[in-house]
Amino acid sequence: MISHTISARIRRAVLLSILLATAAPSFADHLGPSGFGSGGGATVFGPDTLDEGHWSAGLRLVYTRPEQRSDAELSALAAQAIDAHNSDYNLVASLGVAYGFTHQLTVSAQLPYARRDGLREGTEDGARRLGSVSGIGDFTLLAKYRLTEDQKYGFALIGGIRVPTGSTHHRGLDGERLETEHQPGTGSWDPILGASAAAPLGSITFSASALYQFSGRGAQRSRLGNRLQGGLALSHRFGAPSYQHSQTHNHHHGDELDEGDDEPRQSSWDAFVELAGEWEGRQKIGDEIEAGSGGKWAWVAPGLRYNWASGWSASAALALPVWQRIRNSHPDNRYRLLLSLGRAF
Repeated sequence: MISHTISARIRRAVLLSILLATAAPSFADHLGPSGFGSGGGATVFGPDTLDEGHWSAGLRLVYTRPEQRSDAELSALAAQAIDAHNSDYNLVASLGVAYGFTHQLTVSAQLPYARRDGLREGTEDGARRLGSVSGIGDFTLLAKYRLTEDQKYGFALIGGIRVPTGSTHHRGLDGERLETEHQPGTGSWDPILGASAAAPLGSITFSASALYQFSGRGAQRSRLGNRLQGGLALSHRFGAPSYQHSQTHNHHHGDELDEGDDEPRQSSWDAFVELAGEWEGRQKIGDEIEAGSGGKWAWVAPGLRYNWASGWSASAALALPVWQRIRNSHPDNRYRLLLSLGRAF
């Protein structure tokens, strides 16, 4: 049996990545596909799974600040038949839980609440004020199955679905129903597939992950673009023995001696940095493809997380764009701030 200390470290690491990685930086009004697992960075996650019968829960806040475009700029784009818009900020608060069904299989669920203020849409005569939009978003259910048992190297497959629980009937200040991309929900069932891997590099843990979301037909005959998100991350633990952080797998009870079961648990810091990117396809309304939608961008995200010996964890990360090629319907991103608080049990 592994020591209580090691088991607690693994559970807390999984929890933090669930809370951080479920917020994938995106240039659209809806977040991209999300993942979970220990290690990694703000959106990159490792292959770890929870021990059988253990679970975790927490709260995550994601604040996105887009570049601001003037009414004149939005109007000029509208004159080119580009449905461009802007908002002051986007805020998403999410509740997430995860449960270890077996040592290899962990299932997570996440329910977001989204708010966008100062939403504006370009018209040929200026800009249309749509006001604020808020409400429950789409529920996401993900399963991770770990394929490897190696103590140093790990690989896992991800599968899941986004369920249309969010509202799609919000209206703007003028009483007109907002387009689906501005709604808290999409109205579509979206399958998600992906994978994650991890390996030690001395005292550093290297993680890589990728997820692909297939966007289905949603409300108002819309089909938002498919999304691919992936990246690489490096992380290092301070304040605890390095072997506790470098283990990238879940031990089976009985695999090891009970040495160290009485060791006191220790608090620790994790520092991480990731280089990641996202691609989004063009959206489709009815049979018409919107040429000004979709795009791709890459970001770097440094961050810190603190793990209390009691099982609580808190983290913060800042995603900064290093390259963007986003089509004109959406503004470029300035930055995204991610905060989380949770506990593993």
